[in-house]
Amino acid sequence: MGTEEHVVATTVAVHRIEGWRPEPEHFDALAAIVRGELDCDDHLAAYRDRHPPPVPQRRRLRLGRPAPYLLPGTTLLRNEFGVTTAEALADLEYMTSAARMAEWLCRQPPDQPLDVRDIHRHLFGGAYAWAGHYRTVELRRGKHSFGSVSMIDDAMAAVHDRARQLAGEDLDPARLAYELARIYAVYNQIHPFREGNGRTGALLLIGIAARCGRRLDFAGIERADWYAAAIDSMPLRRDGRASHRPFLYLLNRALH
Repeated sequence: MGTEEHVVATTVAVHRIEGWRPEPEHFDALAAIVRGELDCDDHLAAYRDRHPPPVPQRRRLRLGRPAPYLLPGTTLLRNEFGVTTAEALADLEYMTSAARMAEWLCRQPPDQPLDVRDIHRHLFGGAYAWAGHYRTVELRRGKHSFGSVSMIDDAMAAVHDRARQLAGEDLDPARLAYELARIYAVYNQIHPFREGNGRTGALLLIGIAARCGRRLDFAGIERADWYAAAIDSMPLRRDGRASHRPFLYLLNRALH
């Protein structure tokens, strides 16, 4: 698979795991960005015009402390697009992060240190004002609670240290898959950002693999399998240790 095909396929595969359903025009745009025929920022500016923000309404007085990440009175994330519907936000967010992921995969210097804050800022800088910043609220999904805010800095420092240690190592695929599974299990448990953890974490793994001379192919990973692994890896207690085993099988197959 050529570089253009691989970048587009990887970008689409990672976003499909997150629920994106791309149209043919999305494939064409990503390919043009990879070839350098389409400027990423220009494309996103034109794409944003499809969802003009609504006419501002007079704000009603609301009592109580506002949720820091949500539009007042809603469950929708505050966003830089100015949109107020889940459908518009999802469309713009997916296209923004997909275009910027393709750009990152093409142009990211191989010797640049990997930091998830930089990755997150690159992917979501056009969507959220807090892109690149660790979350400041507790987070849970269903019955599972992610790492507490107080432990994010230390836990992610350990993740970054291990990523730096692995860079340039000549590891066989089985050993590298084991190391990646351990890193991602911890990262998934911490869930350091309010939104965009999956796409950011995928780029972290791809970047580590590339620095070890390997290619990580997400195209063969199904959304249901990845989410099942994420759930199964979570400890029963917030202060417990995440299990790498659910991710190991998937990453073993995806590493080349």
